[in-house]
Amino acid sequence: MHTFVEATTVQQLGPVSRRVVELFDTVGEWPLPDNSSVAGLLHISEPHLRRLLAGESTSMGALRAHHYSATAVRCLRRGESVSALSARLGYSESRAFRRAFRRWTGVPPSAIRQ
Repeated sequence: MHTFVEATTVQQLGPVSRRVVELFDTVGEWPLPDNSSVAGLLHISEPHLRRLLAGESTSMGALRAHHYSATAVRCLRRGESVSALSARLGYSESRAFRRAFRRWTGVPPSAIRQ
């Protein structure tokens, strides 16, 4: 049986990454703000945000994936169905969500529910 282990905890993130993750947490599950909105909320330009995140060896895409994977794991553990979760997170079909989930976590959603 596979066990999901988050590769990066919030405490391990750099200061800018941590602020982005905290911003995502306050926004909720869906939809997350786009890159320019995040930069504006942090009072920096979008290119500067990209440079700062690159300096912390991450990107907005990686932080979004981390947020979505953590949200998905939490919802699956609460018993939410894959089809309901995939629709709520904006996926057109549950198969696309399953592929994304496996990319994020390395395991299929069914491994989390066990």
